[in-house]
Amino acid sequence: MSQKKNRTQQKPKSEIKLAEERFQNCIVKRNSLNDDARALRDERNSLHDQRSKVMEEIMKYRDEMKSNTTAKTKHQNTRNSSQEKAKKLIELKQQKRKGKKGEKSLKDTVQALHSEILNLEKRRETTEMPIAKERELMDRLAILRRSLGDQEENLLTQEHLTAEVSELDKDIDAEFSKADEEHKEVINLARLNKKLYKKVSNLMKEASHLSTEADKKHKEFVECRKKADSQHAKAMEMLDTLKTHRKTASEERQARWKVVKDHRKNIKKELYDEKKLDNAADDALEQLMSGGKISL
Repeated sequence: MSQKKNRTQQKPKSEIKLAEERFQNCIVKRNSLNDDARALRDERNSLHDQRSKVMEEIMKYRDEMKSNTTAKTKHQNTRNSSQEKAKKLIELKQQKRKGKKGEKSLKDTVQALHSEILNLEKRRETTEMPIAKERELMDRLAILRRSLGDQEENLLTQEHLTAEVSELDKDIDAEFSKADEEHKEVINLARLNKKLYKKVSNLMKEASHLSTEADKKHKEFVECRKKADSQHAKAMEMLDTLKTHRKTASEERQARWKVVKDHRKNIKKELYDEKKLDNAADDALEQLMSGGKISL
């Protein structure tokens, strides 16, 4: 009962005290919000650092993929070039084989020409004939000999081409083997880039997630800073109010002190008035002279 009575009899807080408490409360809230904002900023920066590391790894894989793509293109060009060479050699081989098919008939023609020329020469040597017939036979022999020379030259070319076909087979096999090796490299590089692409895709998802989380932390940081700034503005407002109250209180104290000083001055003036002291001294002297007592 007595405690309750004491509470009710407690002196109410002054405006200055209330302003100081409100100011300190705003400062505490502001500092707490600033601490929270710094923590959110650090978390955001940590997420950005993690994302930067992930992006560095992504760029490393992308550079590797770019290098693989360049190498794959070179192997593709070499493969395609070897395949084209092989195709041209096959066409040449086919052309040569077509010529080889006529080789047998060409040999028969040469042999026939040889046989006919021999028969005509034997006939000219063993048979008597008129000059006109002999000239006709000589013209015929000249034509046959020219034809034989042409056919023998063609036959020699044909035999040379036949010998080249086996060499062409070797060249064709070599070009196809080279194309196969280059194609294997193309496949290997394509598979490698496929694996790297999967890694990059997963890392991109991770980077996107980190960006999203960092954006969330940044928004929370901005909101926290706004609240801290609001509390700071309130604290500054309360500080101005506190300064006003303190100024008013100071002016009131100075006014009261002036009243006290003036009052003391008046009392001193009343007590230490020289005329009154001189009159009191004269009265005391007269009393002494008359044999009376002096009352102090």
